[in-house]
Amino acid sequence: MNDENGYKVIRGKDEVQTSSSSESLLLQPAAQSQSHSQIQQQTQNDANDLKLNDAHEERTNGANKRKLQERIYLGDISSQYGAGSKTGQPQTSLDLQTKRKPLGGKSLPLQQRKNNVITSDLAIPSRLPQKRQATESSTNLVEKLNVNDYKKSKVVDYEWDDLDEEDMDDPLMVSEYVNEIYPYLHELECKTLPDPQYIFKQRHLKPKMRSILVDWLVEMHSRFRLLPETFYLAINIMDRFMSLEIVQIDKLQLLATGSLFIAAKYEEVFSPSVKNYSYFTDGSFAEEEILQAEKYILTILEFELNYPNPMNFLRRISKADDYDVQTRTLGKYLLEVTVVDYKFIGMLPSLCAASAMYIGRSIMGKFPLWNGNLIHYSGGYKVEDMKDCINMIIQYLISPVEHDEFFKKYSTKKFMKASILCRSWAKKIIAEKKDIFENANE
Repeated sequence: MNDENGYKVIRGKDEVQTSSSSESLLLQPAAQSQSHSQIQQQTQNDANDLKLNDAHEERTNGANKRKLQERIYLGDISSQYGAGSKTGQPQTSLDLQTKRKPLGGKSLPLQQRKNNVITSDLAIPSRLPQKRQATESSTNLVEKLNVNDYKKSKVVDYEWDDLDEEDMDDPLMVSEYVNEIYPYLHELECKTLPDPQYIFKQRHLKPKMRSILVDWLVEMHSRFRLLPETFYLAINIMDRFMSLEIVQIDKLQLLATGSLFIAAKYEEVFSPSVKNYSYFTDGSFAEEEILQAEKYILTILEFELNYPNPMNFLRRISKADDYDVQTRTLGKYLLEVTVVDYKFIGMLPSLCAASAMYIGRSIMGKFPLWNGNLIHYSGGYKVEDMKDCINMIIQYLISPVEHDEFFKKYSTKKFMKASILCRSWAKKIIAEKKDIFENANE
C-alpha cells in the first residue's frame, strides 16, 4: 500500500473514532447508567485519544510531504546545474531506480564526464540573468563605437542656434536622438568609403568606362522613378565591390544592374521586379543572372549596406538654410555631381554635401555664405575645409558635358533647370575671376 492510501486510511480512522466517542457522549445522559464523575473521566480519555490521533496524523502528513518532494517527475536541468545547486546531494529514489540513457546513445551523462566538469562558473544561468547579460553586452558594443570621439578635433569658436528645440514635439524628427545619430553617421561614412585608387587597379576598367556606366545607371534610375538615396547607395555598392574584386568588361553592366537591384530593395517601399531590370538591359542578362549577381555582390560586401547617404547630410544642413527649396534643389544636383565623377570617390559624403550647399547659396546670392549654424549643422566644416571640394565641383561644371543623361535629368523644370543654371554660374565666375571664398563668413 502506497503513501497516499496510508494517508487516506489514517483520515478514515480519525473519523470512526471521533464519531464513536461523540455517540457515547450523546447516549449516556439518556440512559443515566453512569455517574457524573465517570462521564467526566470518559470525556477526558476521549479528548486525550483525539490529541494522540491528531499528533500521529501530523507526523504522517509531514513524512508524506517529504516523500512527495523527493519524487521529481519532471526534472529541471537548471535546478541540477544552476548557480544555486549544491554538489554532493544524494540522488532521489526515482533517479536510482530508473537511469535513463542519454540522447547520444552510448555517451556518458554530464556527471560522469571527467573532462567536462560543470562548475559554478560554467553553470547555466536562469532566464533573467541572460537578459541582463545581453543588455550589458549591447551597451558595451555601443560604447566601443566611441561615437563621441568624432568631433573632428576642432575648436568650437563659432556661435550657433539650437534649431532642433522647435521640433521636440514632432516624433518624426527624433530631435532627442539627433546628437547621437549624426556623430554615428560621420563615423560610419569613414568605414564605407571605397578605395579612391581602385579605378587604376582594375586591369580592364578606365575612368571613361565608369562614366558611361554611371550615366546608364542614371537613365535606369530615372526610368524606374526611384529615390535619390537608391542611386547613391547603388553607386557606393558598385564602387566598393570593384575595390575588392577584379571585374571583366563584359560584366560591368551586370554589376551596375545588380547594385541598383540591391539598393532598391534596401531603400524603396516598392522595388521593381527582376523582370524589369532584365527588360531594361534589352535581354543582355537573364533574370537568373541578375539574381546570381545579387548573391555574389552581397557575399563580397558581407551584407554591409548601412551606408550614410549623402542626402541625410544635405537635409541636415538645409535645416540651417531654412529649408529653402531652390537652394536645396541646386544642392541635390551639385551633390550628385560628386557621385557620378570618379574624382570624388575618396571624399566623405558629409564634405560633399556641405560643399554643395555652399555653392547653392552662392548661386542664389545669399549672405553670409557660411555662418555658425551652417558650420554646426554640416558637421563642423568651415570654409577652409571645403575649398578643395568646391573647386573640383566648379571644375566639373565648366568642363564639357560628360554625363548626358545626368545633365538632361536636371535640365527639366522639375529640377528648376539646375544643371543649366549651375553651369552658367560657374562659367561666369571663372570668366570674371571672382573669388567665391572672399568675405564668406561676414
